[in-house]
Amino acid sequence: MKNDLSAEQLQQLVTVTLPLGVVLRITTNGEKPLSAPVSLTSLPAIGTAWASFDQTRGAHSGIYAGLSLENEHPVALVLLPEEIETNWKDATAWADERDGDLPSRIDQLVLFKNLKSVFKGEAYWSDTPYAGDESYAWYQHFNYGYQGNYHKDGKLRARAVRRVAI
Repeated sequence: MKNDLSAEQLQQLVTVTLPLGVVLRITTNGEKPLSAPVSLTSLPAIGTAWASFDQTRGAHSGIYAGLSLENEHPVALVLLPEEIETNWKDATAWADERDGDLPSRIDQLVLFKNLKSVFKGEAYWSDTPYAGDESYAWYQHFNYGYQGNYHKDGKLRARAVRRVAI
């Protein structure tokens, strides 16, 4: 991806609103502008192939889904290939075997907004237990768009993601 921004444009305040009203601001720092990390300006287009090498994870590929958050820090969200239908515990283990994770609720909003067409119109597990009852976990329904909770012993679909620091 080519950076077509001028030096002046790179010094301007940029505000990005992420799901759930989270706002990421890239600003100037006193007299010296803070520029976006090189990787932020070189991210692929949403919905295109992602292939990279990580020192700890090795080579990995998937579909770039957009920006998300992990521990209040922006990350590039990559949807890994394959899906299964199983209970929450087995879905979590399956994602881990692929060196990924089940998506967070925020990740699922990004996936629904940007990659809905690669999902079946069904419910998919998130990695987030339901705070009101730990025997339940959250899911995202990819036909209707809502999030709800379901008993962890029940069977839903699952996809794995990777969050790549930017």
